[in-house]
This record gives sequence, structure tokens and C-alpha cells, in this order.
Amino acid sequence: MAERVTGPYRGYYISASARLVQAHGDTDGGAPIYVGSVSLARGGPDDVHRFEALVDLGPERRFATEGEALAHVEKAAREYIDRLLQAT
Repeated sequence: MAERVTGPYRGYYISASARLVQAHGDTDGGAPIYVGSVSLARGGPDDVHRFEALVDLGPERRFATEGEALAHVEKAAREYIDRLLQAT
């Protein structure tokens, strides 16, 4: 599993992670598949005042590399932050 924290982006820190998963029904040892997840925090990545939200990451995606998964979820998090701040 790979994880990286970036920020602040408009006051939020983005913690993105990617992990290797076994595809359902994959018995022949095919190409690796990575999935990504993301968390947001204000005030710093170790700030105890965090919030959780379901963020639409777009259509179901599988990635061939950790880097692709991390980049996708970071971009989705930035878009979510933009929408969140536009609503206020």
C-alpha cells in the first residue's frame, strides 16, 4: 500500500492511498489492480478534528499502478473541495 499527504489545498490536507487488490475471478495471476481511497483534514494531516464524507470518485476505476490510483483520488478530492467551498 502506498500513501501520500499533500496540501494544504484551499485549507485542506489530502491523504490519498492506493492498495493492491485481487480482481474477482482472477485465478491466472493477471496484471496487478490498484484501488484508491482518500481522506481530508483541516489544519494538518495529524489534526484530530477530521471529518468524513463520501466523495464521488467517478465511475468505477481500476488502476495499473499506485501512482495512477493516487493521482486520480487526489484530483477527485480537489474537485470535491472546490465544490464544497463554492456552496458556502
